[in-house]
Amino acid sequence: MIRGRQRIIFEGLLQKNVSGTFDVIRGFGDLRDLAEVSVAMPYEGSSLGNGTGYQRDLVEAHVEGIKRFLDKGRYRFIPEIVLSLRSNGQDDPVVSVRKRRASEKDALYSVRVNLKALHDTRVSPIRRIDGNHRLEAARRLAEEWTRSATFEGFATVSFCFVILNSDRREDDDLAEAMLFNLVNSKAVPIVSEHSLSVLMRDEGASGERFDEDPEVYLTRWIRDRIRGWPIGFYEAMGTTPLTRLHTTARVLLRPGGITSTNLTQLDEGVRALFDPLYELAVRLRDKHESFVLSSAFLPVAVEVYARHTLVNEPESNSSQARCLRAERWLRGFAGWFDRIGGADLPLPADPSLLWAVFKRDYERRARSVFIAMSFRNDQTLKDIGLAMKEAIERFNADHPNAPLFPVRVDEQRGLSYEIPARVFQDFDESQLVIADLTDERPNVYCEVGYAKSRGIPFILTFHKESSPAGPPWDRKEEGGNRVHFDLAAFRHIAYDNPLHLRNQLKIDLDALFDNYQRPS
Repeated sequence: MIRGRQRIIFEGLLQKNVSGTFDVIRGFGDLRDLAEVSVAMPYEGSSLGNGTGYQRDLVEAHVEGIKRFLDKGRYRFIPEIVLSLRSNGQDDPVVSVRKRRASEKDALYSVRVNLKALHDTRVSPIRRIDGNHRLEAARRLAEEWTRSATFEGFATVSFCFVILNSDRREDDDLAEAMLFNLVNSKAVPIVSEHSLSVLMRDEGASGERFDEDPEVYLTRWIRDRIRGWPIGFYEAMGTTPLTRLHTTARVLLRPGGITSTNLTQLDEGVRALFDPLYELAVRLRDKHESFVLSSAFLPVAVEVYARHTLVNEPESNSSQARCLRAERWLRGFAGWFDRIGGADLPLPADPSLLWAVFKRDYERRARSVFIAMSFRNDQTLKDIGLAMKEAIERFNADHPNAPLFPVRVDEQRGLSYEIPARVFQDFDESQLVIADLTDERPNVYCEVGYAKSRGIPFILTFHKESSPAGPPWDRKEEGGNRVHFDLAAFRHIAYDNPLHLRNQLKIDLDALFDNYQRPS
């Protein structure tokens, strides 16, 4: 490197067609000079997934850490600084690139930067691809220390100029942005909105984009499709729509999702999937808008429809039948999502993980049936409780793969606990409540109301005895069987004796779980 008042000159070796694509010049230069002649291209985008630039915002703590490293660190070694370079060759008035010697075997080239012309130009020809934080730290140190001896001792670093010289400026801009993402995103999953926005600019052939990155190709496909979804759906994804859609693409491409061995199969699989997803969004939005407009909807809906709606009978796997199964699953998930305040919670990077949590909770609750009834010391009531257990046992004998387990608070054992709190916990972990209204117990009515508020289905029963005269608090005789006004409008099993209850309850259990059979 040769220094002068009007120009800075970098020298390095030219290598053509690196990785079959770019011409690059590699050498060693002063870190401060590299900072002076180059600029960062900060990303500026919108919720529509378009924008300019590509550079992430500077992280102040990172810059200051590099400054401390340069100042006092031992074993100082700065990785290669990667810059893009636009030049018209040896006659370029701002940055000229020329060969130092005429020999064909000599690959030494010089990059001459005219500082005055560089400062006057509106569009900088040298831009930072990798090393922005290092160069910013060097720039600040150069301002604090004017060529100090301490800094002079370790200012030399390796550089790489990637030469961009196509006929179209926009092609060079895209190549530059793609290089940034290649360096900064390929080693780890792409998680930043601006990185995805940059990748969306590639208007190359579909096959090329698919071969380079199926997830990014699919993200673009989904984006283009859902822009026509229900009013407000795309807008509800806020400033990070592409990040959310990229998560959906990853879920789709997992084993058990859609086939991605070639572009044709991928397109066919996604087209067959997204019509039902649109239908599900429309159906669910009336009662579960917060879920449908949340970032969890698409990944969870994809997970459910693609992997949890197929049954063993092929004739039952039509799109309409699968959509109905998915809707039942998703309504259950949406209710759970609303109860935990999912729309207001910071969601994981992959919201489909919430489905695994819900499914585990659902499977646990699906095994539990809460029994609400009077526990007065009466033989008839004891026989009623026994009849309920026998009805469940007979159901389990007919459904060995989906057994039900009755839960009664009076039969809990183990450590002491607060009874009301335990009741509500058992409720929340149950999929069904069987409530016997015999004896007109206020706690039973309260428990039915709680089940209704939580969306937990319930079966009401009561013993058909002669109705005592007068309200419960004025009756001299003990007991009763009146169904009061609040629940009188609901269907209930009115039984003559415990045997009648057992048989009728078994019929109702069969009907309930046949209608809401869980997809395999």
